[in-house]
Amino acid sequence: MRSFWITVSHTAVRRITSKSFLISTAVMAFLIMAFFLIPALLQTAASDEGTTVYVADESVWGGAAAERFQEQQAMEAELVSSADEAERRAEEGNGAALIISGEAAALQADLLVSGEQAILAQTTADVLDRVQATLYAEQVLELDESEAAPLYGGVDVSQSPLPGAEERPEAFSGSYWMVYGLVFIIYLIVVSFGSMIATEVAAEKSSRVMELIVSSVSPVTQMFGKLAGIGLAGLVNLSAVAAAAAAGAWLSGEETVSFILNEVLDYSLLGYALLFIALGYVLYGGLAAMTGALVSRAEEANQAMQPIIFLAMIAFFISIVALNAPELTVFRILSYVPFFTPQLLFLRIGMETVPAWEIALIIFLLITSAVLINLAAARVYKGGVLMYGKFSFRQGISRAIAVSKKES
Repeated sequence: MRSFWITVSHTAVRRITSKSFLISTAVMAFLIMAFFLIPALLQTAASDEGTTVYVADESVWGGAAAERFQEQQAMEAELVSSADEAERRAEEGNGAALIISGEAAALQADLLVSGEQAILAQTTADVLDRVQATLYAEQVLELDESEAAPLYGGVDVSQSPLPGAEERPEAFSGSYWMVYGLVFIIYLIVVSFGSMIATEVAAEKSSRVMELIVSSVSPVTQMFGKLAGIGLAGLVNLSAVAAAAAAGAWLSGEETVSFILNEVLDYSLLGYALLFIALGYVLYGGLAAMTGALVSRAEEANQAMQPIIFLAMIAFFISIVALNAPELTVFRILSYVPFFTPQLLFLRIGMETVPAWEIALIIFLLITSAVLINLAAARVYKGGVLMYGKFSFRQGISRAIAVSKKES
């Protein structure tokens, strides 16, 4: 057991302190933070914080349009008496001048700014659309607020199943983007960390360090130690990304945090996501370790990993298609296939109602498959780390099993 933990710590520390790991983690953290901060920055630009819009109303409404514009609070607005004053104040205060004119049914506006401010112009147009609709309804049609509301209040569209059709749960719409994102994350982790395992094993083997390691540590102990070590490094990576996401959400404002916590996150789905990430990693990781043991050079590891990567890609693309119709029988059947289970079963749980017995059965099959695959991979790994020569997947497995029997 001591050898196992030594292998785990050595693998994890070496991977975490490697330059490639630190750079990739930093880049991912930066991109995640940018994902949260860029919309907030655009929103700030849209509201043009710090830029005052000086509004002069020369329309038929005689000032009412300017007052309604200011009430919208979409941007900082200050009312002035004339167009000339609006221009002068804008030049002195480095702001913008808005001159409203036109008839009741056709307001016009001139926005004078320093430089190109397309977002400010679009926001101004949207606000003035609402102002015109409100004033026309109240002043021309003489409708009170409750009577005018249908003119610009929007239509609430609800969805319900046809008689006899199976009802889709509310989670379908609310969980769509969360499920989409986590399905992609599962695929990314399986592929990237699987490749890390294969490269790690192949690099040690090509440098002949493997021969020294095997003399002091059982190959099987070494394989599972590397799986655990790379998994620990992956946990550090995920923690850094999660911290970056939390920081980005916090910096982007309280509304973003509240929206994510109350509208986006489904904590039961997060639990399933972590479970399927772990099981998918173990399943594909065993195959990756076995593949790394069969090649003689680190350069061959990526080529040898292609069938495994293609398998994960197939699972991902099937899941993307299944997002729009998770209830189809074909996707239900495919979710029983262990290599597709981490993504497809997770998708089905997030997008439809899956019986508890079916979830338990499929997870049991996945765990059983992961154990059996890793036992078989360990046997191949035991002989493969002692083999050198041209890579051949099928012949390499046969030779590795034969070598492992001799070493037993």
